[in-house]
Amino acid sequence: MPRSIGKALLVFAALREAGTPMRLTELSVRTGIAKSTTHRMLWALTSAGLVTRVGSHYQPARFSSTTTPKSGAHYDALRRLAPFLGDLLVRTGMTASLAVLDGTEVEFAHRVYGHRHVWGPSDDTGRVAAHLSAAGRLLLAYDETAARGVIRLAGLGIREAAELGGDLMRIRQRGFAELTGPHGGTCLAVPLRLPRPPAIALVVEGANGQADGHEPCSGCAGCRTPRCVKCVGRPRTPGGRRPRPRAVRGR
Repeated sequence: MPRSIGKALLVFAALREAGTPMRLTELSVRTGIAKSTTHRMLWALTSAGLVTRVGSHYQPARFSSTTTPKSGAHYDALRRLAPFLGDLLVRTGMTASLAVLDGTEVEFAHRVYGHRHVWGPSDDTGRVAAHLSAAGRLLLAYDETAARGVIRLAGLGIREAAELGGDLMRIRQRGFAELTGPHGGTCLAVPLRLPRPPAIALVVEGANGQADGHEPCSGCAGCRTPRCVKCVGRPRTPGGRRPRPRAVRGR
């Protein structure tokens, strides 16, 4: 066996035995491998999808839960909600997902793809660091314990932690999360309150300009999001506009 493969396996075994995310220095000390070599091994393992990085920490990728969450309550709710993703794709043309928190990551349990989808790393693994995604930030906004854990394990500095905390507060106030990624796509996430606080996020993804708020839709007063997720399910009149609610007059 080549020495490089043996060292990579040693690093991977140390991560699995630890049971918690580890820093580069910790891995180097535990395995007895030079820090520079450990960094190269981690880069190779991450590129192969065997290891995921959360801030300055590394942990083994969890393949067993990429399609089925361990929680039975989430599993049942996700199965009931999954068919509605197809309805959302047909109405908006955008990629639609259901996401749940799993430790410091967010897991996309179900996803249907639109033709204009902007591909990113989470499409290969079904997972992404919670604080780097709209779905993760939305769920963290309603779970202070999880948010504190992510800030600690991701190794965020004081300024970064303060910015994240401010964003989580704004998300709670407005009830949705919006994030533009480095690959040219925009994600909108809204909470599904099953149960309270929300444990599942509904996410739509599109190219910039497709999912962000450049022009108002006709679905609800004050809405500034085209093909709004919140009012997309309301029926349209024959003229194409969504009907406005009428006041009921008492007799």
